[in-house]
Amino acid sequence: MSGMRRVTATMKMVAASHLHRAQTELHRPEPFAAELWNLVPVVNQKAFEKHRVCLPPPATGSRVLLLVMTSNRGLCGAFNNSVVREVRRWVREQTAERGIQVEALYAGQKGYAALWREISPCMKAVDVTSHPHAKETVAISLYAMDAFLAKKYDEVWIAGNRFVTAMTNETSVKRVLPYLERPRIGRPEKIPETPPNLIEPDDERMLEAITRQWVHLGVYFALLNSVASEHAARVMAMENATVNLRRMEKDLILLRNRARQAAITNELTEIVSGAESLS
Repeated sequence: MSGMRRVTATMKMVAASHLHRAQTELHRPEPFAAELWNLVPVVNQKAFEKHRVCLPPPATGSRVLLLVMTSNRGLCGAFNNSVVREVRRWVREQTAERGIQVEALYAGQKGYAALWREISPCMKAVDVTSHPHAKETVAISLYAMDAFLAKKYDEVWIAGNRFVTAMTNETSVKRVLPYLERPRIGRPEKIPETPPNLIEPDDERMLEAITRQWVHLGVYFALLNSVASEHAARVMAMENATVNLRRMEKDLILLRNRARQAAITNELTEIVSGAESLS
């Protein structure tokens, strides 16, 4: 029992170390995001109002690509289950209201293992590392953007946990395309009202290039939040496991002492009874 307690305590310390680093990495995309915010007036030009990126999705029968972000490993409490429950709830709700057709791209093996029979995967599940880099999200964001522009999907959504504090996280499903919901990270107090001086600012290729960067930033930021939430959940899970093992160890010691005391009492009783019978 003490050996198991030492293992869980060690795992807690390792997860806490990962969490500290993950919290720092949450600020990594901020400089890039700040530069993208300066290009918002380019995306909001009237010339792009009828582009596929800016048009609302179909009211019914929409084809949806859902990016499901979980972990590769367990022992992190309700972290993965909360995402799975939220995805199931969201799919039921949207299917009943709008009759959507959903395919999923799984970032993390736990989400794939729980949902692949219910929501068909569009490709092999992507492994999630303890500290993801921007290059690791290129395959996800590139596939999502290309498939959307090729009209394979009408909408792209991300399901995952958002890191709030070391004690809490929020599980949500948010739309990425169309009507791009830009991450709040790196948002300046004042966004420029006029487009910067760019070559051919009305070219649709410019809109698509900027949108690709927003999608890539959104996927990367969501993955960073998911990983930070995973480490925080693992810290709490290992802390609870350590406390429970310590409590169980005390209970077992108490039961052992009671059994030992009962055995000693029985032996003393037998000795006294034997002595009285001989006298």
